[in-house]
Amino acid sequence: MPAASFKDTAGLVKALGAQYEAAYSGYSGTVQASKWATWKPTRTSGFTIGISESQLSNPYQTLINTSLQQYLKADGYKVIDLVSSNEVTSQIAQFNQLITDKVDLIIYQPLASGFESVVDKAAAAGIPSISMLNNVVDANTVNVVPNAFAAGEAQAAAVAKIMGGKGAILGVHGIKGVPIDTDTFNGAKAALKLCSGITLDDSIYTDFSPTTAQTDVQQYLAANPTKTIGGVLEGGPMTTGIISAFQKSDVTVPTVADNGLTTGGVAYWSANSGKYRGVGLYNPGDGLAQAVAQVAKNMLDGKGVKVSDIVINPPLVTSDNLSSFSKSSFKVGDASTVTQSDVDQPFATSSYIDGFFGQ
Repeated sequence: MPAASFKDTAGLVKALGAQYEAAYSGYSGTVQASKWATWKPTRTSGFTIGISESQLSNPYQTLINTSLQQYLKADGYKVIDLVSSNEVTSQIAQFNQLITDKVDLIIYQPLASGFESVVDKAAAAGIPSISMLNNVVDANTVNVVPNAFAAGEAQAAAVAKIMGGKGAILGVHGIKGVPIDTDTFNGAKAALKLCSGITLDDSIYTDFSPTTAQTDVQQYLAANPTKTIGGVLEGGPMTTGIISAFQKSDVTVPTVADNGLTTGGVAYWSANSGKYRGVGLYNPGDGLAQAVAQVAKNMLDGKGVKVSDIVINPPLVTSDNLSSFSKSSFKVGDASTVTQSDVDQPFATSSYIDGFFGQ
């Protein structure tokens, strides 16, 4: 995997230490000094947190939503939970509603650009905001995000190695323009540039739906009956739909980079370990929710966040460590994602998150 730079002209990440700098390789956002570095709320309790999340179109989205509410309520916060369609205009309307409601902090999941004005509006009203999963380039918000570029790079490199550096890879996107999907494939393409014997066709978009992924991949295989697919890369946890598409098309299931790590994908991998070589990315929804909740608590406790972007590099799952991410109760075809509570594996430790605070 080629080393990749990231935007941190002030050296803020470097000042945090080596483990943090490594996690940011290739990160697409711009790291800035946070506008909330010295902020303290005007009271110490009775906080209300507003959540604006995009459509719960798959188990991963649902897990983030339910887990986030659980963590926040466990910390004693009142929660206003709003779920929108996959339309930016709807999300921005919800964000404005939470400002009108005078919540103490807003947690949101932006699907695309265009949130800067409402983020700035909230900041002017004294309301900090936390963007989860996708980043917004604005020092008035705090981004808590997995490093999708590095994740895409690692998964593509692993798939290419399994394929012996030769063959065709099929790319299955989520929603066009969504940062986590775009960054994942940018990372994948950066790695595949070093593999002259591999081609990538990433023309499929599925709205991050395993059901849509199954339909679209089946149609692709039917339209390309003589093409041999050696591997599949995806923008989100759609593995069960992709595997099913190959099975229903009576085509050998290639290595699928299980981006988000589904229980069904892990079950298939474990059950077919003698003939199937998989790759996965451990990016649990409850793990991200826990990290976001900890960031929110630290901010409301007045600890001061040092940077605008808190980036987490998700662990890669291979045949060597698969047993640490597998359970006998996992079922083939189950589209739910592997959770922290399933396998007792951390996503981001409390000490890692705490390292971003305390100016």
